[in-house]
Amino acid sequence: MNPPITSDLVMHRMPTAARMPLVGSLPYLVRRPFDYLRQAHQQHGDIFRLDLGVTDAVMLNHPRHVQYILRDNVRNFRKGGNMWTSIRSLFGNGLVVSEGDFWLRQRRMMQPHFHRRYLVGLFDLMLSAIDEQLETWPAAAESFNISEAFNQITMRVIVRTMFGTQLGDQELNQLSEAITHALDYLLLGVVGESLPSWAPMPGKQRYLASRQTFDDIVYDVIGRSRKASNDTSLLGMLLNTVDAETGEQMTDQQVRDEVATIFVAGYETTAIALAWAADYLARDPELQGRLVREIDTTIGREAPDLNSLRSLDLVKRTFQEALRIRPSAWFLPRLTVEDDEIDGLPLPAGTQVALLISHIHHHPDQWAEPHRFDPDRFLPEVAKTRHPFAYVPFGAGQRQCIGRDFAYMEGQLILARLLQRWRLLPQGDPARPQLSSTLRPKGGVKTQLLSWPRIIV
Repeated sequence: MNPPITSDLVMHRMPTAARMPLVGSLPYLVRRPFDYLRQAHQQHGDIFRLDLGVTDAVMLNHPRHVQYILRDNVRNFRKGGNMWTSIRSLFGNGLVVSEGDFWLRQRRMMQPHFHRRYLVGLFDLMLSAIDEQLETWPAAAESFNISEAFNQITMRVIVRTMFGTQLGDQELNQLSEAITHALDYLLLGVVGESLPSWAPMPGKQRYLASRQTFDDIVYDVIGRSRKASNDTSLLGMLLNTVDAETGEQMTDQQVRDEVATIFVAGYETTAIALAWAADYLARDPELQGRLVREIDTTIGREAPDLNSLRSLDLVKRTFQEALRIRPSAWFLPRLTVEDDEIDGLPLPAGTQVALLISHIHHHPDQWAEPHRFDPDRFLPEVAKTRHPFAYVPFGAGQRQCIGRDFAYMEGQLILARLLQRWRLLPQGDPARPQLSSTLRPKGGVKTQLLSWPRIIV
């Protein structure tokens, strides 16, 4: 009789990335995380083990793994384990972390507000927020941290569409700082979840203070919005939404959790993608010239409307390519509920797995010259040759990000308005990714800004 398959036995037999005694892979992840993970993928193939000292995880690197976990057998892979415990400490039980019947109820209540018909009503709010922030940029600059500038734009957009006019600049800046610190801590918080409650964790007190700042501002705005009789912001709509099946509305806590989810997704994801896009565009004058010509031909120097924005196909493909080459959500962890297997490898119940989206978006089986920035990968005739799950910056299946169309509209609009005003030139070395819960460029992205008259390449 064969002994039962245990998680420890599977982990022992699995190819394992380089590690050290007791601390496992942690020193490599701290010093050179993305080089380390890429080398492990090259050495061990599409599935390998990562020893994190206090826990283990199975790294999955192929689009077929995405299909199996996020669509084909989604019920057997839940959002459990230390990573999701850490994420829930910030997002509560919001849409990105909730599961089961509660998730279905929240999705059912929120989905209509993110339908394309609703986004038409947000377009003018988004455009005005973008233009207001762009007016604060210098006419020209030898060295400009465009990453920080994009953070400010996307923050203003999400605040304007989420809260309307109920938030001032001081509160906006406090929110921005609080969210940045909180997101930086979440990955470290995974380790903290495995330690005794009395063990000191660097940065934990600052994280708790940042979360409190976020809560104080959001609950204050929720209170103001409940008193308003004609609040047409996204927050006001969430407060007034009634579940058609149960007749229930969201509590303040539930609204707070959904606001945290939408706020971070709408602010962080788009800002990061735009920063990477700017870094690549500054180093590719030919592509930048193609974009300028498309914008000049389609809308000139006028503000676009929604129909003309949709005609900027190369602009959209450039934003898509930025999300591919540097996906904001660079990994997606899950926990097996019951015994399973993938690629013939047993996965006992309780096994931690993680889809490495950054590797899936660079898989050589799917992407020619995967490290080259090339928006033409998203031409229809090229895209149809790939695995349907080779590109998943917003997840896949029933849990695909509810704000995907919002992000595409915002990303296109910001890129178009930027290139109507400035040409980007490189400043220093290419940006490198920073290990965090999102794939932020380390130290930001420095560019030179060249204002009109532009040089069209």
